[in-house]
Amino acid sequence: MKIHLLSGFLGSGKTTAIQNACNELMKNQKNVGVITNDQGISLVDGGFFEHLKIPNRQVMNGCFCCNYNDLDNSIQSLIKTNKPDVIFAESVGSCTDIVATVMKPLLKFRPEAQVSFSTFADVRLLKMLLQKNSSFDESVSYIYFKQLEEAEIIVISKIDLIDNNSLEEMKQLVNKKFGDKILLYQNSFNATNIRQWLKVMDKKFGTTPPSLQINYNIYGAGEAKLAWHDQQLEIQSRSYNAAQATNGLIKTISQKIHFNEYPIGHLKFLLNGEKKISVTYVPQEELFDIDENEKNNSAGLLINARVQTSPETLSHIVSEAIKETEIKFDCKIVVKSNASFQPGYPKPAYRIID
Repeated sequence: MKIHLLSGFLGSGKTTAIQNACNELMKNQKNVGVITNDQGISLVDGGFFEHLKIPNRQVMNGCFCCNYNDLDNSIQSLIKTNKPDVIFAESVGSCTDIVATVMKPLLKFRPEAQVSFSTFADVRLLKMLLQKNSSFDESVSYIYFKQLEEAEIIVISKIDLIDNNSLEEMKQLVNKKFGDKILLYQNSFNATNIRQWLKVMDKKFGTTPPSLQINYNIYGAGEAKLAWHDQQLEIQSRSYNAAQATNGLIKTISQKIHFNEYPIGHLKFLLNGEKKISVTYVPQEELFDIDENEKNNSAGLLINARVQTSPETLSHIVSEAIKETEIKFDCKIVVKSNASFQPGYPKPAYRIID
């Protein structure tokens, strides 16, 4: 069995890559499984993989390293029910030190498994951080660069969103900083790119990067700078414009956060359990518009917001957006569940540094 561990900052494109890699493998009659991970308990990505009917499990209420036993139980559950040839395990985007706390324990406790490790980086945000043109706190940037430092394979994703000149400029910047790594420049919607990534990971089985030297106080401070907000909503409309109201709510939340200049890790929305919409830190991010011509009197929306601010501020922004949307679209928005918090101090179950 192959286990592909994925690291990388919030919004770096891990989920899209996994989705399309699973599609490629299933075309070749391979059984696949996915394990998603988050500090909260209501995951857009978990619901998305459920909709795609890709066997999946969720490790919740903390990162893989702090909930290693839950990760191992998820692996065992997938083996029992689906017998996967390949498992993708996507760590939460605010986590680092994966080699010492997840990869090496897996190799020790599951000697029958082959384990690879890839770290993803959105090409646009990576450029901003390399050029020191980001408003993320230094402790958050510390996590970001530690993720890349420990990587064996760095996947610079979303290259389809920049032009060729910018891509060549990025390659020069990245080579100066990370020339000792395997560097893949990837459009995860491109099947050739996905097959290349899968091939590179297969070649790296049997090698393990060294464990990080990491300051856990800075790491913990960086996580504490990020607010988590998870909310399940139902949009009710007597005039059958629930789709239009939902689109308006998503745009209003995004615009309010950008207006206040709070750096976005990611905003993820899952509409009716099937349509995923993502917004990241990078300015001028285009929203995937919902078909506003659909005439529905209700819509379900799951929100996962990861933003550099306080939980109270983020919760207030979403609440204000809900109120404004209700007035503007003459609808009622019912809160089904709601949680706002900061991640706790990272306390790995295992840390193997030799």
